[in-house]
Amino acid sequence: MRRTFSIVAVSAALLAAILLVGPSITLHEQVLHHETSGDAGVTYEHSGARWSSDLHLVELRTVTDTRYELRLGPDAASYYYPVELAFGSEPPAVGQVTWLPDAVEITFTTGEALHVPADNFRSTR
Repeated sequence: MRRTFSIVAVSAALLAAILLVGPSITLHEQVLHHETSGDAGVTYEHSGARWSSDLHLVELRTVTDTRYELRLGPDAASYYYPVELAFGSEPPAVGQVTWLPDAVEITFTTGEALHVPADNFRSTR
């Protein structure tokens, strides 16, 4: 009886650890879409210099789920401003990106749109 209790307790502890820590453990990361503001002729000022900014739409597979986020910044592969996407049941797909002097506007193929002020991502170095 004591051994059965130990197995149940260990199983419960492992399940709790997976549920608590699982979402923070990334198993696979894939860039689904990449754009650069420089290709649109738009740059952003930071610390006296002008930089183009990247936009990455990333799929993150964790132990417990699959999430999607936008990563914005001068080098979005390394340093970025994250925007978690949580709409719809299908993976998000970028329809159009409009780089503005003070923001970026992203329209998804589903019709949803997102406006991110440049102050959020221009200084992520």
